[in-house]
Amino acid sequence: MATQHLKLDSTKLSAELFYSAFLSLSETEKESFLSRLLNSLNSKAISFTSKGKPLSKKQYIQHIENISKEVKKGNFISHDDVLKELDNE
Repeated sequence: MATQHLKLDSTKLSAELFYSAFLSLSETEKESFLSRLLNSLNSKAISFTSKGKPLSKKQYIQHIENISKEVKKGNFISHDDVLKELDNE
C-alpha cells in the first residue's frame, strides 16, 4: 500500500512540475505546444475501415462525409437487398 501511495505522490508531483513548466512558457510557446499536442492527437488512429485501414480523426470525418454523399446520390444497397443477395448464395 505504501508503494501505491508513493506512486500517486510521484505522479502528482510530475503533473505539478509539468504544469509549472507549462505556465512558465511564453504565450507563443504555449500556443505552439498546444498546437503540436492537438496535431499529434488528431493524427492517431481512432477508427478502422472495414478492410482494416487505420483512420485518423480527420480521415474518419472525411470518410463519413464521403459515405453520406454517396447515400444522398442513391449509391447504396438496402438491408432487404443485402438479405436477398445472401439468400441467393
